Amino acid sequence: MKYTVTIDMAAIDVVATLIDENQNQKVMHFPYEGMAFPTDPVTPDNIVNTLVDALASMRADLPGEYDEIVEVRFATGIANGWFALDENFTPLTDVVSGGDNRAAKYVDALMINGIGGQLQRKTGLPMTATEPLVLTLWMKNERPEAYTNAAHFMGVLEYVTYRLFGLNIVDEALAARTGYYNVAHKTWDVQALAVTGLTAEQLPEIVADTEIKAPLLPEVMAKTGLNADTVFYLR
Repeated sequence: MKYTVTIDMAAIDVVATLIDENQNQKVMHFPYEGMAFPTDPVTPDNIVNTLVDALASMRADLPGEYDEIVEVRFATGIANGWFALDENFTPLTDVVSGGDNRAAKYVDALMINGIGGQLQRKTGLPMTATEPLVLTLWMKNERPEAYTNAAHFMGVLEYVTYRLFGLNIVDEALAARTGYYNVAHKTWDVQALAVTGLTAEQLPEIVADTEIKAPLLPEVMAKTGLNADTVFYLR
């Protein structure tokens, strides 16, 4: 039997759904270590480690000797969770979601000075306190050490992709949710970068295809028990 897995990195756990060829589904929850409430801080590595354990558990629990997971599709429920990383891709902050409206004052400021409206027209989306561009401004002003030492900025799904495949990429749909994406040019917007002081090199490479064009890293393959033929999709 061949199986598909959908993965949602939710606020407090990884929600994994195992789907067989007859569309029968089994939903499993894998809590993040040390978290009791959705408002508790969570590290990017806690999410990735839980995800790898989830994949390994599902692979090990397949009922038949020749059963296999042939496809994995990712999603992320942690809003537009955002964080800073150093030059070695080591996270410098917990995942910042902005769900507590900590960055709302930066939205207000951008809308008052007119820049917010300009950026909204380029991104095609309303500016919110959970938007990574706004969260970067919050970090720049209220977590200056992390901001200054950051070589990279990314969200949960981009970090999962990096840790599992060694790729620093983001698909167009998720890029469009960051506040940095110029819909017309399909690139990181120069004005949006200037507003936060970032460069395009600090953000992931934008890709059009949602299929991940790389094998799992050997150590991930060994831990999960998945094989090189398993196909992964960003969403």
